[in-house]
Amino acid sequence: MSKFRTFSTVTRGAGYLAMALNQMLKLAANGTRFALDSIADRKRYDIELLVEGTVIETKENQSGYQLSRIVRIMGEVGVDRAIISSKPNNKS
Repeated sequence: MSKFRTFSTVTRGAGYLAMALNQMLKLAANGTRFALDSIADRKRYDIELLVEGTVIETKENQSGYQLSRIVRIMGEVGVDRAIISSKPNNKS
């Protein structure tokens, strides 16, 4: 039973370590994006997608590239309209 308990403890520790590394990478990615947006003065957008006057999806904090991609495929997926509002610079 002691070998099983040792193995279980080591496995649990490895799982916690992997989870901590994942969270650190997410934090680093968000910090990098925020810093890059601050330096490059990139705008962010909130987008509401409408079909027949009904909001079907809201996308927040989208980059200019993501906005252009959404606008390009709107007709293919049946979206009638989009309400696009610019966010104040550097506010995530």
